[in-house]
Amino acid sequence: MKRFIGFLALTVLIGVVASQSWLRAQDKVERRDKKAGSVNVSGKILEESVGGVRIKPQGLGKEEVIPSNEILRVTYGDMPTKAALELGKLTTAENDKNYPTLLKAYEGVQAMPEMKSAPAGARRYLDYRVASLKAYVADSDEELKAAAKSLADFVAANGESWEYPHAARQLARLQADIGDYVAATKIYESLKAGAAVPAEFKQEATAALIDIAFQSEKYDVGETRIKEVLADPNTSGPLKARVDLYQIGLEGTKGDLAATIKKIQDVIDKANDPSLKALGYNVMGDVYRANKQKRNAMWSYLWVDQVYNQDRGEHVKAITRLIKIFDEDKDEEKVKLFKEKLARSR
Repeated sequence: MKRFIGFLALTVLIGVVASQSWLRAQDKVERRDKKAGSVNVSGKILEESVGGVRIKPQGLGKEEVIPSNEILRVTYGDMPTKAALELGKLTTAENDKNYPTLLKAYEGVQAMPEMKSAPAGARRYLDYRVASLKAYVADSDEELKAAAKSLADFVAANGESWEYPHAARQLARLQADIGDYVAATKIYESLKAGAAVPAEFKQEATAALIDIAFQSEKYDVGETRIKEVLADPNTSGPLKARVDLYQIGLEGTKGDLAATIKKIQDVIDKANDPSLKALGYNVMGDVYRANKQKRNAMWSYLWVDQVYNQDRGEHVKAITRLIKIFDEDKDEEKVKLFKEKLARSR
């Protein structure tokens, strides 16, 4: 009887261990969801590409492809146990977007000896998170340049990964923020031209290229890009709405300022999308700046900073322009304040 009980206990123990091992082997993809904010898909990742990941969910679920633009985070089931345990402690930091804590933790896991023999996907994801988090916490000019290099190195080495468009977009935004418009243009053009890159990234890159023309005051380049987008029958409604705003703004750099501002304000008033409102105020600010009206430009950008800050890209754009205005005015206190806000927003 004792032998039977011992055998039974051993069988149960083996079953528990096997079950835990099976659970650890599951990959998990956190994807964006309009209703819930995010949902998790657990199973086995079968394929990864710049377009997304193909995963076989647990149980009887059918395989599904999750586009890279919908991926928020990935947990690789074949991550070494010690590394998985450390990353599992970061739920609160992830939810709170505590970037310094996350960077320190990911760098610690990245340096673990066990990671040298870890599968390529797990190692690549760690490299991506470290490069991305460096950009979020960068403050000084040296840190910003170092963060841009880390992202550039990752982008150059991982052009076929699902992380590539995320890293490329972040790199281009960072380059534009520090005034390296040539480099940012090159990255955005690569995203736009990528055959397998999801449409969301392509459309954002298209709008960003027009915006860079405004930032660098190359209005003739902006006009050419606007015409190309509006002439394309495949241009989506949301992208056309954004480009229409840029076109109005372009008119204001060389025409009737008062009429242009009224047109932009009309678009803002009618828009239901906070992102489009934010773009409207940013374009309005750009028009005022082009006409040497810095005070009015400042108030336009402050609308984005204080009210329509839901779109991180537009918010960062507004803060960056505000820093330039305060720097020109030699208002060191406000420059410092908005640089700190930029670091938190980026």
